Parts: sequence; structure tokens; C-alpha cells
Amino acid sequence: NNALDLIKHTEKTVYLTGKAGTGKTTFLKYLKTTINKNMVIVAPTGVAAINAGGQTIHSFFQIAPS
Repeated sequence: NNALDLIKHTEKTVYLTGKAGTGKTTFLKYLKTTINKNMVIVAPTGVAAINAGGQTIHSFFQIAPS
């Protein structure tokens, strides 16, 4: 609940991180349905981006992968 309250009441950028299986994607999907704020969801890999309903970091910033 602390993370949800923080996101609801701040205008600052929030960076969500954690180990595999900790619920990051589940939490993001919940946020997208309950919070009326502009959100950008980026992930380091294509699979993670698809699962989270976002895009890769490279794609968002239009950086060609090396």
C-alpha cells in the first residue's frame, strides 16, 4: 500500500525495480487500471516490455541497439 500511496500522491518520476517474480508486472497492470496519470512503461527486454504492456527502453528513446 505504501508504493500505491506514493504513486497516487506524487508528481515525481517513479522507478519500479525488483527481482524476478516479485510482482512488478502485476503491480504495473494494477496501476494502469486504477491511477489516472500519464504513464510510460519501459523494460530492458522485449519479453518484459510485452508482458508489462510497454516498450523496450531502446525503442522508447529511439536508440538503435548495438
